Amino acid sequence: MEIDNPFCPIRQQAIPSAEELQGEEDDDPLNEHDISITPVLLKRYPGRAVFLVSSQCAMYCRFCNRKRMVGRGWDPGEFFEESFRYLRNDTTIREVILSGGDPFMAPSGLLDDVLSRLRTMQHIKVIRISTRVPVVDPARMTGEHFRILEEHEPLWIVIHINHPHEITPEFLENVKRFRRSGCAMIGQTVLLRNINDCENILLKLFETLVAVGVKPYYLFQLDEVRGTRHFKVRLEKGIQIMKALRAKASGLAIPQYAVDITGGLGKVPIDHVYLKSRKGRKACIENLSGATGTYRDDGKKSRCHKCGLCKG
Repeated sequence: MEIDNPFCPIRQQAIPSAEELQGEEDDDPLNEHDISITPVLLKRYPGRAVFLVSSQCAMYCRFCNRKRMVGRGWDPGEFFEESFRYLRNDTTIREVILSGGDPFMAPSGLLDDVLSRLRTMQHIKVIRISTRVPVVDPARMTGEHFRILEEHEPLWIVIHINHPHEITPEFLENVKRFRRSGCAMIGQTVLLRNINDCENILLKLFETLVAVGVKPYYLFQLDEVRGTRHFKVRLEKGIQIMKALRAKASGLAIPQYAVDITGGLGKVPIDHVYLKSRKGRKACIENLSGATGTYRDDGKKSRCHKCGLCKG
């Protein structure tokens, strides 16, 4: 499908439309302002932090939850030192997610420096890089990038990909190079009206990703960003799609359907309720075809494991 076709799923994600002038949503629906340690370091959940390495993107998706800030740019020296100082001192942080913008839009030397400094912090065990570059601008990924990734492996690469048409030969070559560099790969997708809100489109996307070594991780309900209502899919439709996917796809190809609650209350999973009722100690559970069976829920109460990990 050509991008000059108004129904092209890639064009609809990238080209502004008059529909963006409608709606009364928020510019910062996830309330990131209140969780900003510095302008480029966010901490919402215990043990994890988000580091905004670049404000630049390769594709300014019209539904982006950071539309308010992407493309504005910042001087790394202005905020990075303060951010590194916080990360070094807060030893409760075990995982850092590099985001933006897109980390692969930053100069490769800057990305190398960020990864090097994070690797010196012994309490940080996991590093993720969230990116759309390998999908929408695969030529930007150079041998230098992959050399840096290999030097700092193991790393988790989180690929933002929304439609099977985004799976190109160039993208697939990048996936091979990521894997050869020691990266584990997962995918995240945004559910978008008239673009991918179809069980068969998502089935093709998720199964193709699994076949090349990318595990579908999240299917996100649209964040309530100002000017994006025309992309919104009803929750009931999303639940219906997920139920259909469970009936058709391998568990490897099933992401977690989740919504990031407006106002900054965090991510929660959303799915069909398969536990229908209880009759005494029998749980009535619906299968994927709609038939109901029972499971004896009569396990005994667990004792404390005395593992030393629990508090209180």
